[in-house]
Amino acid sequence: MTAHETIDVPDPAQPASRGKDTPIPDDMEMLRAAVELTRDISTARPAVYWPDMLFSAVAGYAALAGAILIGNPVLAAGSGIVAAVALYRALLFIHELTHIHKNALPGFRLVWNLLVGIPLLTPSFMYEGVHTLHHARTRYGTAEDPEYLPLALMKPWSLPVFILVALLAPPALLLRFGILNPLSVVIPPLRRVVWERFSALSINPDFRRRPPEGAFRRMVFWQEVGASLWAILLLGSVAFIGWRPLAIALVVVAGTAVLNQVRTLVAHLWENDG
Repeated sequence: MTAHETIDVPDPAQPASRGKDTPIPDDMEMLRAAVELTRDISTARPAVYWPDMLFSAVAGYAALAGAILIGNPVLAAGSGIVAAVALYRALLFIHELTHIHKNALPGFRLVWNLLVGIPLLTPSFMYEGVHTLHHARTRYGTAEDPEYLPLALMKPWSLPVFILVALLAPPALLLRFGILNPLSVVIPPLRRVVWERFSALSINPDFRRRPPEGAFRRMVFWQEVGASLWAILLLGSVAFIGWRPLAIALVVVAGTAVLNQVRTLVAHLWENDG
């Protein structure tokens, strides 16, 4: 629990007929107590983070290699499933990077980006500075909330579409970093569009990302350079080893994207009286 969350605790000193649109102030004592009670489990422990991330990444890439190299279709498919799950586990650390203090795990952000973020074309800047907006009281549930989408109020047929559209994420990321990003270097108006609309892991189509500033801007630059070089290398690999390895890799990563989309659907499929 964080200090920006509102706890709807009835105040006995207030009339019982409070309107439903009247905000209830935070119970600061309860917030402080919650912070103290969870302090020991909210600390990022290197002995947990490093082995978990490294094992997930190594297992994921080993299984991906098996999916590409194994000749038996059944075994290759099984290896692909293992790869999708393991790489999904490794990718989930992008969420931790958005919340932990920048000095909490020295070197973890860099190593994660080199091993997971850039190879899977999901560098940490795609979520850092984005997910935290979802927790900001002034932006939650607005057009500036990247993770707001009224899923519970949408048509029933739109929910399967919401999940299946995740299958397009891997080729979309390949296009974003391998083609659009290099072009945006020589076409400034395109750069603005790429950053505002295609630089955040967002489910809100109305969200537009603001330009990066300061140290974060420098971090974005190097991560984009790395991801673009890798994406260009992947596209160029087709000329030397054919489409099959890249196609299998895209299918496996699409599986991780679908897993994440299902998790997002479960976490966000709620509605309130308003």
